[in-house]
Amino acid sequence: MTPRRENDESTTGKFGRAYAEAILSGDEVQAEIAIREAMEAKLTTAEIDDEIIAPALWFVGELWQRGEISVADEHLATEISLRVLTLQREARRVAGSRAGHRIVMATPGGELHAVALRMTGNLLVDAGYDVVMLGPDVPPTALAASAARHEPDVICLSATMPGGADRLLVAIHEAEQARPGTRFVVGGQGITSRFRSRPGVEICRRVTEAVEAVDALVQRADQN
Repeated sequence: MTPRRENDESTTGKFGRAYAEAILSGDEVQAEIAIREAMEAKLTTAEIDDEIIAPALWFVGELWQRGEISVADEHLATEISLRVLTLQREARRVAGSRAGHRIVMATPGGELHAVALRMTGNLLVDAGYDVVMLGPDVPPTALAASAARHEPDVICLSATMPGGADRLLVAIHEAEQARPGTRFVVGGQGITSRFRSRPGVEICRRVTEAVEAVDALVQRADQN
């Protein structure tokens, strides 16, 4: 007998209760949060539809038939569910499209601080990107070799130490020579005004903006 995943019952039930409570109270934001958390827990579309959304709607219908909620409440719950279904499928589509793009992550030679880089890498993995984490202190020649080997769509570089901007420029130059057309996201306290309006380079001021920055570069590349 194939063992059930340990989150099949307890976790799915938790999401189901949260979703049912949200649509009964007319709270679309909480309904979406419940479904996004279910997706992050790796539940499939079928599991979410069959074990969370459908039972919640059935329960709402039962309450309406018993006269415990109004027809307006029932209609609102249905409309929220229709919108959440659309959002769920769009999120799956976006994650699927990101999976076809590879991102290389590194700090340039001499840069040993990589906490923000690893946080960014985690966000990109969660967003659906194929991430290759090289880590800290990667010399320009090694970065260029990795660019040629892994053929990334985007290289993310972080620099926080004094002189980091110059090391970033050298790293970008070497990687561009090895893989022309590669785009870059750069971040960290070492970034200076020398990166302003530089073609093919997005400046990321906060870790939370990394996915948006990579998305922008990937979309431009896909349109060319």
